[in-house]
Amino acid sequence: MKILNLKGKWDIISADGIYHLWGNVPGSLFYALEEKGYFGEEGLFFRENNKIALEIADRDFIWSREFSVDMSQLENENIYLEAEGLDTITEIFLNDHKIAATDNMHRIWRFNVSENLIPGKNSLKILFKNSLEYIRNEKKRRNLYGADNQGITSVEGFNMIRKSHCSYGWDWGPKVPDLGIWRDIKIKAYDTARLHSVHISQIHKDSKVILQLSPEIESFGDGNLTIKTVLTSPDGKTCDFTVPLSGTTEYEVENPRLWWPNGLGDQPLYQLEFFLEDHHVVIDDLSMRIGLRTLTVEQKKDDWGETFNFNCNGISLFARGGNYIPEDVFLNRNDIYKTEQLIQDCRTANFNCIRVWGGGVYPSDHFFDLCDENGLIIWHDLMFACALYDVRNDSFMQNVTEELKDNLTRIRHHASIGLICGNNEMEWAVISWFKATNEEKAEYLKQYQFIFPQIISEICPELFYWPASPSSGGNFENPNDPDRGDCHYWDVWHGNKDFSQFKKHYFRFMSEFGFESFPSIKTIRSFTVEEDLNIFSPVMEEHQKCIGGNGKILTYISKYFPYPKDLDSLVFVSQISQAEAITTGIKHWRRNRGRCMGSTYWQINDNWPVASWSSIDYYGRWKALHYGAKRAYDNILLSIDGDETSAAIHVSNESRECTSGNLEWKLYDLKGQLIKRGENRVSVAPFSSELIEKRTFTEILKNGGERNLYLSVIYRDKNGSEFKDYHNFTPYKYMNLQDPQLEVEITRKDREFWIAVKAEYPAFYVEIDFTEIDAVLSDNFFYLDGGETKIVTMRKGEWKVQKLLDQIRVRSLVNTY
Repeated sequence: MKILNLKGKWDIISADGIYHLWGNVPGSLFYALEEKGYFGEEGLFFRENNKIALEIADRDFIWSREFSVDMSQLENENIYLEAEGLDTITEIFLNDHKIAATDNMHRIWRFNVSENLIPGKNSLKILFKNSLEYIRNEKKRRNLYGADNQGITSVEGFNMIRKSHCSYGWDWGPKVPDLGIWRDIKIKAYDTARLHSVHISQIHKDSKVILQLSPEIESFGDGNLTIKTVLTSPDGKTCDFTVPLSGTTEYEVENPRLWWPNGLGDQPLYQLEFFLEDHHVVIDDLSMRIGLRTLTVEQKKDDWGETFNFNCNGISLFARGGNYIPEDVFLNRNDIYKTEQLIQDCRTANFNCIRVWGGGVYPSDHFFDLCDENGLIIWHDLMFACALYDVRNDSFMQNVTEELKDNLTRIRHHASIGLICGNNEMEWAVISWFKATNEEKAEYLKQYQFIFPQIISEICPELFYWPASPSSGGNFENPNDPDRGDCHYWDVWHGNKDFSQFKKHYFRFMSEFGFESFPSIKTIRSFTVEEDLNIFSPVMEEHQKCIGGNGKILTYISKYFPYPKDLDSLVFVSQISQAEAITTGIKHWRRNRGRCMGSTYWQINDNWPVASWSSIDYYGRWKALHYGAKRAYDNILLSIDGDETSAAIHVSNESRECTSGNLEWKLYDLKGQLIKRGENRVSVAPFSSELIEKRTFTEILKNGGERNLYLSVIYRDKNGSEFKDYHNFTPYKYMNLQDPQLEVEITRKDREFWIAVKAEYPAFYVEIDFTEIDAVLSDNFFYLDGGETKIVTMRKGEWKVQKLLDQIRVRSLVNTY
């Protein structure tokens, strides 16, 4: 096989001649425009620059380049143009001959070009048709429901094209319907056959693991074909064997090492390399990494209804994670380092699960590799979200059928894949959001409960399929049922309910719930000028895509916190508010382990700098929520379920060993004086949660005591690890907080900096930040009791201690008003 990669510079010109520039492939139109300075030095995300995107995209564009082919390549009759990502409606011309048309950015396209190539120089042109005009016409042809808020949050008709829905805008992302060659494009010349894929399944029995290998070969002619296979174990040991061209071959793995989700064990990976040979000459090859594990979803009848949880290698686990959206408006800017850092940030925050949301794109191979390496179980929505689709159109269904086959074949071998989900929120929407016709309901059932399960059964029968999120199993049977299946809960935030409402619900698996905050003030300054620094300025509202979102952030702050004194303080308090909201839910559901077995909050990341539900902003800066999630998702969780007069102290254990040790609670006043204390021995079995102690403080809280007292609890386990939680008996805005008089020291220790923070008086939500430097700390946004010193570590960079001291900023809640 010979490969000619067509990456690099392409000529881009609009059909009307207004735009003409060079762009790199893989790439996109708007990325190329930004690189050439069309949006000024600051780029598309600055101020309101993004608003011009719809006008620019409302036309056709032609991408073209030339390449050379020598005569030896033309001797082969099996030459294909292979494009892994064309966004979206195209016509392809090779040497001025139309060879193909495409209409789906999610598919892998292959076209035989053997008869169209000529010796020497060849020209390739791809006409990208106006997607906005296309969806306008399609919506006129058939007006199907889409959650676009009458065009406010998304362009109407986004569901009429097989393109990333959120490229037309969402309630956290701008309307930038990009176009271009967003993944690799190549010309491949094959010999007598092509190794399309190898389906790998596993049999686990009696501590043995048997691989079942089923090759899929496309043959172009006669040949003496064999498949040589090399298996490399995690310790580097190799063994090789031959796999027949057809049928299924079984191979027993010697001394198998199991793959585990993060927090339960290691993630050993095995490399499988397949070499398709003709007369002992390699003509094609394929490489895959796999993890040896069983992984499915358990559904068993119980006292509350029916369980819904992941089970890996026989262990029923509580899923801890968040929802993942595309990492950038410019899909080609999802560089390897950025994705690696994001997945590592999830692992560091004790995630064992990540949900790929259905309104974006199918992630890259690298994303799945990273989840394999880091032990993150993937809940993977197919790319259908918040809309109905043209199911009665046979060409549409054939198109999405091939889309699913392409992507499921590509990802099915990954250890991290735990669940394939048909869509985001549409079963719920059909019966709750709008009045669907009987025909539309029938089309829904045909798509998600008939055609899609058939495709799963054909391509990856070993994977668990779930028709929608949320769902109780399908057929429109109470799809947001708290007693079975998964649920989405938005009464806190969209419904303006108090944080305490989370504790009134005992969902089986909470797959989506969220709460907004502003990003870092450094991030805000990246897209604003001084006159924009008001949350109701046009620029700040442009970087808030949830309707009324900035006002809602303020409304929630008013419920719990004093009014912040300036924008910087407002940003800080909004993040505390977000962390309080989401961790209230997480802690409650972990306390009720067994009844609830999963929490994936909305959302982990952003695709541009914006006020949103994310716990990590566009530039990778952790918000207070991500630090809060790290504590709430730890294998061992100490949590307090409290109210105005009492506190119930719980320990939840998601580890494989019993946790035991000593628990101590202390009631302090806000000057740091100890008022009352107690202690208790703790022993909590693996995969369980226990109420350790419940205390009532009615008498001592009388006559305003609730404004001057708080509860501090610490659990020290037998290994010396410490876990803390705190409870206030009244909202922060009513508490008589003192200036904690924080002191800071920084020392260099081996490969880390140690930051010591001391509080003279109790300090709530201590934040450590730097004016310019960005850093992920071992902990942040934490409490300190009076007189307490806490050591926080920071990965060592190219900085000197004095530079850190010059830039460090330490504050707590009381400093914001």
